[in-house]
Amino acid sequence: MKQWFGLALIVSTVMISCMKNEDVKPCTPQTVESEKAGMTKFATDSSIIITTDPSGIMYQVIEEGTGNTPSANSNVTAKYVGRFLNGKGFDSSYVRDPNGTAFPLNGVIAGWQIGIPKIKEGGKIKLIIPSSLAYGCDPRYGQMANQPLYFYVELIKVQ
Repeated sequence: MKQWFGLALIVSTVMISCMKNEDVKPCTPQTVESEKAGMTKFATDSSIIITTDPSGIMYQVIEEGTGNTPSANSNVTAKYVGRFLNGKGFDSSYVRDPNGTAFPLNGVIAGWQIGIPKIKEGGKIKLIIPSSLAYGCDPRYGQMANQPLYFYVELIKVQ
């Protein structure tokens, strides 16, 4: 009897788990325009003096830098902090590697590909990125999906 009960418990757990996956609602992509007010409020509340790129990214160059300017094909090393617009952090290179994280610029979110070339090596920038230029509706990114995001970035090296 205990074996049947255990088997029934396992089967029901698997069925419930499968049902939950089927119940996941598809994401509805947000437009840049629909997120603009929230992004502007975040900038105002955070004392970020924004410039708006035609793509919809809002940014403030803190330091322009004096080194090389990155292109889409550059490999860069950066220190950064990523936050949701409610202030909750979701990523920080300072935690993983205080010397910065290296990556190809064309291998990161579109918002970084647009925003990072606005500074040179040694520069610092604040980016407010609409969800469509961040992680979009991709469920693999969990809480970051379909959310506008804020990043503070220090561009350490450009190759």
